[in-house]
Amino acid sequence: MTLHKTFDEASVGEPEVSVIIAADGDGQGLVALIDSYCAALESTGKSFDATVICDDKEPGMRRAIAELEGRTQVSFVSPRPWRGLDAALIQGIRRATGRIVLTLPGWQEIAPSEIPKLLEAASREDVDMATGCRTDLGLSALNRPRIALAHGVLKLLFGQSLKDIFCRSRAGRTETFQKVAELGVRQHFLPLVAASEGYNVEPVPVASAENAVTPELHRLNAGSHINAFFDMASLYVALKFLKRPLRFFGAIGLPLMTLGFFFTAWLVVSRLAFGTALADRPALVFSVMIMVLGIQIMALGLIGEIIIFASSRRMRSYEIDKILRGRLGD
Repeated sequence: MTLHKTFDEASVGEPEVSVIIAADGDGQGLVALIDSYCAALESTGKSFDATVICDDKEPGMRRAIAELEGRTQVSFVSPRPWRGLDAALIQGIRRATGRIVLTLPGWQEIAPSEIPKLLEAASREDVDMATGCRTDLGLSALNRPRIALAHGVLKLLFGQSLKDIFCRSRAGRTETFQKVAELGVRQHFLPLVAASEGYNVEPVPVASAENAVTPELHRLNAGSHINAFFDMASLYVALKFLKRPLRFFGAIGLPLMTLGFFFTAWLVVSRLAFGTALADRPALVFSVMIMVLGIQIMALGLIGEIIIFASSRRMRSYEIDKILRGRLGD
């Protein structure tokens, strides 16, 4: 891995805001985009460093890096040993040193002038993560029901109402981002994970960039719906049953075991009471296998519960918000 740093960490110290920009492609328009990001950040008066995580295989991207290396608060990490912008963003979150993390896409999504709104919301004591909610998306007739369906599924599975889950512009406490990034999920689901874990996620209305363009590689298409469905399903299992595996496996194994038991009992009763022959019927073998399968699935959940119980001393299902010090009676 090659690490390019163009700012003096000793003189700057730990910044207030760690900006993470995951970029790919040929680097077209990246220089102007990052300059606009930096101008908006400088207007807030907060100290910051911007880390651009990119793949420098394309000549255009290498030219953009060479041009941006003169910026005093911009650093680059390339090439990356991981694949995809989601993994790249998570790597950037793990490297963050500022009190606040700000994630921005490598293309025009929101107006740079809206960045202070995200930082202002993230700086509040009662907000753990502020996520952009674009008010002027202008969705086509084809995309509008698809986006509404995605948000509806998230509401049904997780009980969370997030208005713009696909906006990649977010800000929040560093520890919040690092905690929710441990699952290694898609960046779209970071606010969802944070809200499900009890963090306060604040939607911030923002305006889209004047020339907002989503690269073709990251647009919604028919194939992405299948991947999104499996991502939602795996995230649902991870959030709901990771610490309670017996409930998940029991919900599958118990109906199978019950069905197999009653089916087997009915076959035995029919043989003993009515003399129905079972030698030439595969139903008995099938029902017994169904019952055994249910028992095995429940046993997997029980083993998982034992593992969770054994390691429960190293696991926390809560976060300490505030420690109050004082004497009783004061």
